[in-house]
Amino acid sequence: MTAKKTERVVLAVLNKSGVLGRVAGHIRHEGWNIKRLTVDEDENGSTSTMEIDIEGTHTKLAQVMDRLLNLDCVVNISMIQDGKKVIRRRPQEGQKSAVLEETTAAAPPKGPGVFRILAINPGSTSTKFSLYDGETCILTRTIRHDAAELARLGTVLEQRNLRRDRVTRSLEEAGIDRASIDAIAGRGGLLKPIESGVYAINEKMLEDLHSATAAIHASALGAIIAAEIAGPLAIPAYVVDPVVVDEMDRNAKLTGMPGVERSSIFHALNQKAIARRLAARLGMPYENARFIVAHLGGGITVGAHRYGRVIDVNDALSGEGPFTPERTGAIPAIPLINMCFSGEYTEGEMIEKVSRRGGMKAYLGTSDLQDAQKMINDGDEFAALVLDSMAYQVSKEIGAMTAVLEGLVDAIILTGGLAHSIRFTGAIKQRVDKLAPVHVFPGEDEMLALAEGALRVLRGEERAAQYG
Repeated sequence: MTAKKTERVVLAVLNKSGVLGRVAGHIRHEGWNIKRLTVDEDENGSTSTMEIDIEGTHTKLAQVMDRLLNLDCVVNISMIQDGKKVIRRRPQEGQKSAVLEETTAAAPPKGPGVFRILAINPGSTSTKFSLYDGETCILTRTIRHDAAELARLGTVLEQRNLRRDRVTRSLEEAGIDRASIDAIAGRGGLLKPIESGVYAINEKMLEDLHSATAAIHASALGAIIAAEIAGPLAIPAYVVDPVVVDEMDRNAKLTGMPGVERSSIFHALNQKAIARRLAARLGMPYENARFIVAHLGGGITVGAHRYGRVIDVNDALSGEGPFTPERTGAIPAIPLINMCFSGEYTEGEMIEKVSRRGGMKAYLGTSDLQDAQKMINDGDEFAALVLDSMAYQVSKEIGAMTAVLEGLVDAIILTGGLAHSIRFTGAIKQRVDKLAPVHVFPGEDEMLALAEGALRVLRGEERAAQYG
């Protein structure tokens, strides 16, 4: 049995009606137990200090803070971790950029024989980076960028100087000597299809990341910024299992329409990292395992992992698989064709309907599982049907991958943001736990996954592949 862990969190909250119930209900919804809770009104009368001891098997500091900061009544949060006080603040309205994580103590000096890794993961309006000594995270920052400021810069590629300089400035403010860093791992973008692994960032990769296809998403900046910081330091820079990892079996490629093949675009970084983690826990090499991994987030991908390779997986970006909080998933082709030629929608509007405004958002007007859960708690039967149907479709995809693995499955893994919901994962378990043992790893530990990839190379456990 996994030991439970208790952490104390202190929140500054606005004195709004129902704030206590919202915070407590949110914590319980995430599967944590409240061991103690006290509230004291501050002298200004507009805010209160709420001190809570929470217990659970997945009370990771970043997860607690990220999710509680989503509540508009929470001003800031502080916690103690490893003797250090960590504070996260909600950015003020109109603020151009805010570093939301701070540590009151400087990062510790690097110990002898320890590899220090900088992991960089750009998002659409944020740049997150973490510093690891081995597998231990010693510093994390999430830099929020003002959307209007980014828009003024134009393209994603034109944001790189701003984002790179914010990262290096944050390192300096934390007292980090960049010369102490041994390697940098950046999030990979939409490169050409490649095998799984750790890839040294080279000129060919950088050239492809500047293409029109790759540059549509901020993830392309992960490798670009990593290379620009690593260059003057004369240290290696890598990408680890980007979304374009393609190890699909040839039987999985054909669609029935010549000229259209199934593609492999999925949450490779998180799926591979979590699969390796479970394999180690079970005492078996990942290369000997047969797993089904379901990444449950804004997009949902379900992969069949056979002996270290993902031989089949749905491409959620192209509309395959279950419907998700934002995407339609697979839908009947003829009605979709009729809509495309109805004259009511442009090509862009149809892509938007399928990839960003479909699924739960189309049915319930929200892509937030917490909002859907609140509707259900308030007696909305249709919201319950939508959520249960999404779990049903995930279960069906897991069943399909069981057939791909010929019924020989060592374990089923549920991971990603939606895996925090006990109701959602429970509905999936109910249908698939007779196929294989089900293990739940809530959230996305992508920063650690990036660092672990670089560490495998530095420790000689894996050879860095060359892109080209």
